[in-house]
Amino acid sequence: MFQLIQQNDGLSIGVFGIGGCGCNTLNSIFEQRESEQAHLYSVNTDKVVLEHTQSDEAVLIGAELTHGYGAGADPKVGLQAAEESKEQLLTLINGCDIILCATGLGGGTGTGASPYIAELASEQGKPIIFVATLPFSSEGQFRCNIAQTGLNDLKDHANAVITLPNDQLIEVLGNDIGLFDAFKHSNQILHSLIKSLIDMLCFQGLINVDLNDFAKIMDCQGDAVLGVGKCDEESELTTALDGALNNPLVNQVDMSSSTGVIIQVNCKDEISLGSYNLITDTVRQQVSPNALVICGVSKIESLATNYELMVIATGASTKMVTDDFSKDKKPEEKANKARPKPSDIFDIPAYIRTKSPAPRKQL
Repeated sequence: MFQLIQQNDGLSIGVFGIGGCGCNTLNSIFEQRESEQAHLYSVNTDKVVLEHTQSDEAVLIGAELTHGYGAGADPKVGLQAAEESKEQLLTLINGCDIILCATGLGGGTGTGASPYIAELASEQGKPIIFVATLPFSSEGQFRCNIAQTGLNDLKDHANAVITLPNDQLIEVLGNDIGLFDAFKHSNQILHSLIKSLIDMLCFQGLINVDLNDFAKIMDCQGDAVLGVGKCDEESELTTALDGALNNPLVNQVDMSSSTGVIIQVNCKDEISLGSYNLITDTVRQQVSPNALVICGVSKIESLATNYELMVIATGASTKMVTDDFSKDKKPEEKANKARPKPSDIFDIPAYIRTKSPAPRKQL
């Protein structure tokens, strides 16, 4: 039964930027934030970074330990800094109903403090989602090993961890892109992800995804993936959904093993029942028949495009798929492999790749 549910004014969403990468993400979110229910918190061991971060509240963790000069790329120092500032962190955590975190793994503060913050939130019964970037392989095996260890620790405590390997930026954008532009694109993806989550939870819905629904899906154990697709015409919804379900910017995940899924449709005006059913049916075909699937629809007049689709799948298992033909190709053939246009990738930022493409049907 469709029922109009007004915006939940009592819901508080905490958006934490942890470490240098997380704080950079907050800078891209701060001025474009549209909901007063989202509160931005920057967390770092480096006081200079905090001074240049736009947030509602800045927390210098480990002030006595590091004196505000950073963790020195040592995750142990990042962890000890977070432990020193436990009470400050708990105060912020307890003021939130849901916590969304942006962090970078491979360094000191993000890698060391993030799992501890996730553990504190878990102990307080707060749903917590992390979006974590992984270092370029060119940064060295040592840094990559640190990132992997941090990722494993993070998965032990967070409800969901969505990873964005920086190496995938090279695959999509090419080696010629400027370093600053590459990181700018990465921040845009993090921003789009977090903004979509905030929109889903804060705005009124014709079919509403409430806090209990969200918490139930986030409680599914396993890898989490999230895709966002956007379009202006209802006839393009299938293409937007395909963009959300198949994007080369993330690790390959076997979505068919997902045990919990949220489908959120945001629109400026109205969506037809046929289009809505096609979207939900397409996603259901991608996941386990026994998966818990929750659908929501919200009308948001401030959307940049007329339609926005978001799919969150949890409880999935990682499935690395290799290109069997790549080893037989000559280097120049690999170099000439068609890449998606950067504008296409970032107009439809996504965090899902499935083992097979979504079926294309006419709306």
